[in-house]
Amino acid sequence: MRKCLLIAILGLALLPVTSWAQTLTVLSSNAAKTAVNELGPQFEKATGQHLSLSFANSADLKARIEKGEAFDVAILTSPLIDDLIKQGKLAASSRANIARAGAGVAIRKGAPKPDISTPEALKRTLIAAKSVAYVGQGATASIVRGIFDRFGIAAEMNAKTRLVLFAAEAVAAGEAELGFTQIPEILPIAGAELAGPLPAELQVYTVFGTAIAAASKQSAAAAAFIRFLTSPTAASVINAKGMQSMTAGSDRLPPMPATAMTDAQKKSVEEFKAARGVDVSGPFHPLLRSPELMSRARAMGDYLRYKSALPPRLSEFVILLTAREWAQQYEWNAHYPIALKAGVSQQVAQAIAEGRRPAGMTEEEEILFDFCHELHRDKNVSDPTYSRALAKFGEQGVIDTVGINGYYTLLAMVLNTARTPAGDTGSPVLRPLPR
Repeated sequence: MRKCLLIAILGLALLPVTSWAQTLTVLSSNAAKTAVNELGPQFEKATGQHLSLSFANSADLKARIEKGEAFDVAILTSPLIDDLIKQGKLAASSRANIARAGAGVAIRKGAPKPDISTPEALKRTLIAAKSVAYVGQGATASIVRGIFDRFGIAAEMNAKTRLVLFAAEAVAAGEAELGFTQIPEILPIAGAELAGPLPAELQVYTVFGTAIAAASKQSAAAAAFIRFLTSPTAASVINAKGMQSMTAGSDRLPPMPATAMTDAQKKSVEEFKAARGVDVSGPFHPLLRSPELMSRARAMGDYLRYKSALPPRLSEFVILLTAREWAQQYEWNAHYPIALKAGVSQQVAQAIAEGRRPAGMTEEEEILFDFCHELHRDKNVSDPTYSRALAKFGEQGVIDTVGINGYYTLLAMVLNTARTPAGDTGSPVLRPLPR
């Protein structure tokens, strides 16, 4: 039963498993190795299709493909996927992005962690290091060389650089003091550990894509495997392995594992927990990519959410209006039950969700509805509407109302850009409104 269910989820129900008799050969970049090694057996169990997995750096795999090596699915850096498509080696219609990975610094297990929290600190650490290693043809090579050039220390670093096949393994073996490579290539190495990701100002993410071999004789099984790699099930595994899933339509800026956080990001997380007493959630996951902005946004929210001149019923009313304006379902789902508990009537909230002017609003709600509606629609507020709001809420109340609109507009913009999943809480669904 479980097997049938999994096959149905993958969209394979109409494909007889017995037709997939041959082994499906997958050539995968080392950066995706830990994720693919876990996902491969899951796919085999769900479908009965046997996989043959081969791992190397993307450049080497590309060279093997160009020489005519037989395979069915390739998982390589995105530019190499595109180049092989141009050469006719991969089927363009099958192309999909799977994940992206940031670069990090590996050190030997138990060694003192160097300071790499800022570009300046990283430069000092590099100059002090006795030796460094990276894969000469790997995805990180151009990033590392660019950092050396930016710091003006290329000649000095080249003299103590080892080009290796596996940077983290080289560090674990004592062949280099520091190793530069993709974070998911560091985490599984027993004798090495992650000193940290590159500073945010220097970080460059490498996107990994996949496609089916143009000459594959198992295109149906290969397509099924790619669908599995881009499924929500696979996304959770990919994110847990130090990469970030890039499934189409999925979360662009998902929660970051602690191993991928800079010291500044970790500090922002701790400050968030101390201030709010809860874990980071919602828009603060994407905001964490700019830790100082996250901390300042959280502080502004602490005031506007809990201490503004508007009582909770009215501030939540304004938040619902803002969420509706931006069709921001996560924001709506989070505040809809809070608004009802604070005293906003369900009928009023439902009308807002449907884009209608609610009947039965209180006088205060009517004033705020007109104020916020004009502010979003006209990017201004008329004199009569301003005068009514001023008379009812005072100058501080007016400014705090503007602040709530602006703050939750910021969060809505972040959530929409990041495509943060809203989940299903049973609250009204915000349908697109005609403009």
